[in-house]
Amino acid sequence: MNEILEMKDKILEYWDYRSSDYHTEYAKCMDEEMEIWKSVFSEILLTDKKIRAVEVGTGPGLLAISLAAMGHDVTGVDLSENMLEKAAENAKEKGVDVSLVQGDAEKIPLNDGEYDFVLSKYLLWTLPQPDKFMSECCRLLKDGGLMMIVDGLWFQNPDGTEKKSSRYEKFNELYSGVKPNLPLAKNNTPERITALAQSHGFEAVSWRFLKDYDAFLERNDPSGHEAGYIQPPHMVLAKKRSQT
Repeated sequence: MNEILEMKDKILEYWDYRSSDYHTEYAKCMDEEMEIWKSVFSEILLTDKKIRAVEVGTGPGLLAISLAAMGHDVTGVDLSENMLEKAAENAKEKGVDVSLVQGDAEKIPLNDGEYDFVLSKYLLWTLPQPDKFMSECCRLLKDGGLMMIVDGLWFQNPDGTEKKSSRYEKFNELYSGVKPNLPLAKNNTPERITALAQSHGFEAVSWRFLKDYDAFLERNDPSGHEAGYIQPPHMVLAKKRSQT
């Protein structure tokens, strides 16, 4: 347990540090990015009714803000209070209300069974105990509720070998002893996430590459895209199995 807490302290320190520049290369095209996520949400939610949603690991809040702009009731959760401050600034800029809560993805401080939709982006690989996160998603959702996980193959070269270092010196400093202990920091494939979801009370699990979002990333930051993405991000969808 002490080892987990020590890792989380380093993870928190890194993301607090990164809050000042994380995703800012796309700030100039925030509206374009929001339209992409709105399109994704419209396709997968298939409802005009107001839903209750939680984005876990919300960071600067782009997905939560996009959902809120569609008229939904959205809560963003993040371990980093600095990230939540960025999310609050972005929500204010876009004129939407998003409830923001500081909390651990492996022990989310929200009530059982109150949400229609739980989502995360680029979170799963950062977790020391992704099993606990999956259990938390299941706990938060209503029966039949939808979970969406967006992630990617990080720290790998196109030939499958592991990248020995990140382009961020702070990451190399703080994560050197952490990354080897993160189950999904390596080979974070959609097939592995699918199997994890199926083992935690989810059914109708499917996945696909987010090719439109990948094109947006490459178009607006070609060098960053080349450094970080060996294939498009993947989106895994799953429904909470009914308990009755």
